[in-house]
Amino acid sequence: MSALSIEFAGSRYRFAGLNPEQDGLVRSRFQPLLRRDEAKPDVRIDIHFNPNSAAFMRRPLGAVEYPVAVVHGDESIAVAGIGFTANVDRNPFRVQMQTCQSDEWFSAAFENVFRIVACYRLFGEGALVMHSAAFNDGARGFLFCGRSGAGKTTICGLADELELEILSDELNAIRPAGGSFELLAMPFAGEFGGAPRRHPPYPVTGLLGLSQGSAPSVSLCSKAEAVSRIVASCPYVNADPWLVDRLTSRAEELVECLPLRVLTFAKDTRFWSVLDNEYPEPATAVSR
Repeated sequence: MSALSIEFAGSRYRFAGLNPEQDGLVRSRFQPLLRRDEAKPDVRIDIHFNPNSAAFMRRPLGAVEYPVAVVHGDESIAVAGIGFTANVDRNPFRVQMQTCQSDEWFSAAFENVFRIVACYRLFGEGALVMHSAAFNDGARGFLFCGRSGAGKTTICGLADELELEILSDELNAIRPAGGSFELLAMPFAGEFGGAPRRHPPYPVTGLLGLSQGSAPSVSLCSKAEAVSRIVASCPYVNADPWLVDRLTSRAEELVECLPLRVLTFAKDTRFWSVLDNEYPEPATAVSR
């Protein structure tokens, strides 16, 4: 059995108990984020292989998308999906994963568990992980939060046409930093940002919701709407009854410092001139 460490967004995750096939799959997927030194991890995830497939949710015929089952308890969170289960202890924060898989289905199970663990770890460190799109132009970072269908992948496709640096079209994190906020890249994405690589923290210039329309514009929204949009965009934590009050308070603190606005955009690159005008580059920024 082998072990490996993956590091991003300021946290290190140690996965132990991988068999050779599982190890190869994880290394292939997360190679740029692997760490070779033996420094103490922030989170340890123990993986136990159980070849008895009857002990787990059965694998369907063909590819399928399905919701992972998550049950919240006061001391731990139970997770289950096709071919795996996991238990996440709250304090101390540690994880046990059981699986009967060592092929491409293991890759999906591993990432499902990893996403949940990363969301909880970063929340514990003061950050918010959001269903969002995020990109930067070298001087300014933008995060667009929203659930499925809001236009996150669309806005990333348009940003790609403009040769902006895309972090992810699915999950990104934001955390306080010296009186402002910074944007943290995560290695989980859909069509854009899926190939993991090391990113520094980026300053957050704009925090926006998304709305599709015929012409681009940026509009204000009430504090209540802004908090609601942010809470709705925070996966796993927003369904946890032991954390939802803290999440709401943190969202309120965020919009007090960084008001959320709504970008209405069509499926063209005109939105960028609107954002460029609404959020001018800092005076010290170097022109690209």
